[in-house]
Amino acid sequence: MKVWNQAPLVRLLIPFLLGILVAVYLPFHFSNILFYASLLFCVIAGLVLIPKFNISYRKSFWFGLLISISLFVFAYQLTIYKTQKFSASHFSNNCSGNSMVYARFADSYIEKEKSLKTIIEILAVKDNGGWKKCTGKALVYIKTDSLALDLKYGDEFLMRVNFKEVSGPQNPGEFNYKRFLSFHNIYHQAYVNNNEWKNLNRNSGSAILKYSIGFRNNLLEVLKKNKLTGDELSVGAALLLGYTDKLGADIISAYSSTGALHVLSVSGLHVAIVYIVFSWLLIFLDKHKKGRIIKAVLLILFLWFYAALTGLSPSVLRAATMFSFIILAKAANKHTNIYNTLAASALFLLLINPYLIMEIGFQLSYLAVIGIVYIQPKIYQWLEFDNWLLNQIWMITAVSIAAQIATFPLGLHYFHQFPNYFLLSNLIVIPVSTLIIYVGIALFSFSAIPLFVKYLAIVFTWLIWFLNASVKWIESLPFSLSQGISISVLETWLLYGLIILFLFYLSNRKYKFLIYSLSFCVVILISQVVEQQMQFNQKKIVVYNVAKTTVIDFICSKQNVLLTDSVFAKNDSRLLFHVNDHWFDLGLNSSQIISGDLISKNLMVKNNFVQFLDKRMFVLNKPVQFKENYSQKLNLDYLIISSNARMSIEEIQQIFRVKMFIFDSSNSEYRIKQWKEECDELNQNYCSTMDSGALEINLN
Repeated sequence: MKVWNQAPLVRLLIPFLLGILVAVYLPFHFSNILFYASLLFCVIAGLVLIPKFNISYRKSFWFGLLISISLFVFAYQLTIYKTQKFSASHFSNNCSGNSMVYARFADSYIEKEKSLKTIIEILAVKDNGGWKKCTGKALVYIKTDSLALDLKYGDEFLMRVNFKEVSGPQNPGEFNYKRFLSFHNIYHQAYVNNNEWKNLNRNSGSAILKYSIGFRNNLLEVLKKNKLTGDELSVGAALLLGYTDKLGADIISAYSSTGALHVLSVSGLHVAIVYIVFSWLLIFLDKHKKGRIIKAVLLILFLWFYAALTGLSPSVLRAATMFSFIILAKAANKHTNIYNTLAASALFLLLINPYLIMEIGFQLSYLAVIGIVYIQPKIYQWLEFDNWLLNQIWMITAVSIAAQIATFPLGLHYFHQFPNYFLLSNLIVIPVSTLIIYVGIALFSFSAIPLFVKYLAIVFTWLIWFLNASVKWIESLPFSLSQGISISVLETWLLYGLIILFLFYLSNRKYKFLIYSLSFCVVILISQVVEQQMQFNQKKIVVYNVAKTTVIDFICSKQNVLLTDSVFAKNDSRLLFHVNDHWFDLGLNSSQIISGDLISKNLMVKNNFVQFLDKRMFVLNKPVQFKENYSQKLNLDYLIISSNARMSIEEIQQIFRVKMFIFDSSNSEYRIKQWKEECDELNQNYCSTMDSGALEINLN
């Protein structure tokens, strides 16, 4: 009760969060909700302002309930209001087929192999010969050329485009990119050729963002001019500026596998260092009468400029907002409760953008801070050291353990892995990355002094090299990473319930909390046992929907064989995106990828014929020769047509007697359309993965 009284904003935050979550998962645009919300507000105002209705202690519950309901309704309506697709002016209500739009670059682009990927903001749509003002954002891919490469944030242009809704996940377990984009109010995408857009040579972007992006590009040039290249340049840019576009897959994998990925995304650690540096530089203002106020204003400006410079990620937003509240309280000589400050920063950010709550970075960031604030002091008390160095090592260890306890259930749910050597990696990563940030700030500050900056750049480069080498060494250690862990949303909540109840037990020593936490543990174990039993008994065939590729999975118990072409088999990023998460969900522990023949206990692949358990299949990727007097047809359960095989359904039926035809996504839309029409005429059962997504065939 004492904690609740000291942090009233936490109590207000809970119904506010619930209102946002309900709006995200059950969005309805109620026309009269503002009237009911206003009525509820008037009732509460009357209870507070009219002396006759003084709230007694007995009635305080009902008053609190009214406040909670009001916050819930307000958060729900705010989220709906911020959901652009509900707006009558959204461009999707005025676009059909190829449309001429007047748009603006809403972000800097990411350079792909043959196109530039960026977000545009639609300002107007040409309708019946006139222009109609519109709103909304869309994801576009612009074919790369010299003119496209000159585009920058805020540029306005005309574009003829055919918007399509972003498609949902096409394979089981696949990352839901549609849902991810919807949390950023992006529901449509398009590809644009060189001759379909024209730059108007006007720029109307936010002056602050425009300047911060330009300034960040200048700082990137400082790093390049001082001979930083390769991994040193990409990691240095990520650490200091939040610029992650050039990070290689091997570096991301190494940092992720060791639990050090958080340093590559600018977060609370970076903002704290910026705060410490500028607070020290402005220490002279503490001597003046109004110096504290001036210092507070300058510090807040510095923090938010740095936040804008690094891309305004959820972790930076959280840290900058929280430090802003701390700075203001310090300037006013007020004591701040950290939980109140965290709740205030969350409320502030969610009022601006309710969908921030769905960002993984936002969730992990707040959980990590809560863990460090609440759990770290309790762990730190376990041991005492008189030696300064040992004490610092133990403090970092306690911070790492606390942050890991608070975030690992969410990490398991999202990333299906656990870094076993996170303590070792953080002992190196935290102090070294801190030193890198200090040296990096000095490097930028003295960039105009060539002789001095030359030696700073050498130190900076060697520090990053040492950091990368350390992380890669830890990754190479045996059992550095536990992979393939899959837990459901319910199991994630149960894990957090277990952790919270056990922490209550440690704090209060009341055995009822220990019993409750053990009960949660039993439920989790039962859930895992049931899941394991189902996985041991699973038998299925999956024909994945992967563009221009044939991908067939044969799954038996906890083993599987993936049949695909050699190009896809060697593409780790595509495997991870389309297939790997499904393997984690199925609990597979032995996976084999083949591109040719194979004979094993449950599977035989020979010259495109497949026998899996009691099912017979054939993969038709080229015309098959047949005789006109072919007397005995081969019986097949499934025939998969791929690679635009030039045969008609009627020709195939002269050789095979097929229960179901499957058209995979290695074929063109035109060929699939022809085959489907033939199947309809011949009353033949068929399935197209391009239309309905991956086909899962359960054989149990």
